[in-house]
Amino acid sequence: MDHSDRTYLQSLFVDSLNGCALVLLDPDGKVLTWNVGAEELLGYAEVDMIGLPFSRLVTPGANDAAGTLAIARKEGRHEEICRRRHSNGTELEVWETVIPLYDTQLRFLAFGIMIRSPGAPAGANAGSTATPLRAVPAGGRKKVLLVDDDVAVRTTSVDLLTGLGYDVLVAASGVEALDILARDGDIDVLFTDVVMPGGLDGGEVAERAREIRPDIKILFQSGYFEGALVRKGSLAANNHLLVKPYRRKDLAQMMNMILAEEAGPPDALRLTRQ
Repeated sequence: MDHSDRTYLQSLFVDSLNGCALVLLDPDGKVLTWNVGAEELLGYAEVDMIGLPFSRLVTPGANDAAGTLAIARKEGRHEEICRRRHSNGTELEVWETVIPLYDTQLRFLAFGIMIRSPGAPAGANAGSTATPLRAVPAGGRKKVLLVDDDVAVRTTSVDLLTGLGYDVLVAASGVEALDILARDGDIDVLFTDVVMPGGLDGGEVAERAREIRPDIKILFQSGYFEGALVRKGSLAANNHLLVKPYRRKDLAQMMNMILAEEAGPPDALRLTRQ
């Protein structure tokens, strides 16, 4: 298969992701590519967006596009739930992931953006799906320990979990999470990122958490773009994993499912190392 064939297959794959906007921006924030999913989600045709600044989609009062791109460039990745403008004038609540892209010589080339909808459009066109999904934890409110080194992801995840009716504790590292677990015996679910700095990845945190609390439920999350499961090892098939960015509905369904299950053996929660 030559380069042109691979490029063609890649374009077919990208354009087949209905409802998922995949966009490339040049270093100045202007649109380089606009897939079918972007057209379906945001309403603008490719011909209307190529060459225009991405800031055209930013709604009044939202974080400016330049600031978002600057954060992604500085931190290597930026994720948030934000509002973007649809072509029909309504506002959409979306989960947006921005990643700076570099060549093999570490020269900055472009920004990659993935946008997915965690809910319905805001405003007059919003239907019944605009009603927030709420989990129904058995036996009253459940407590979740959220572990993620990214402050933006933590903020978004806390908002989603509290909106679903959970009490949330937060840790920025595996070491901090284990300290909280040792002091609080009422935590029902450990919700941890897979890849984290600081010496302990999500799999190791889960293993040690089970030593402290054999009955604790475990939920992993990992970024869509990053090759986390390739670099650090693949999760066992019977682990529960949410791929970021996920929708409120996905989180609610996963939490309900794992809370309804019996706790599995510790071995079921290990990352298999390469």
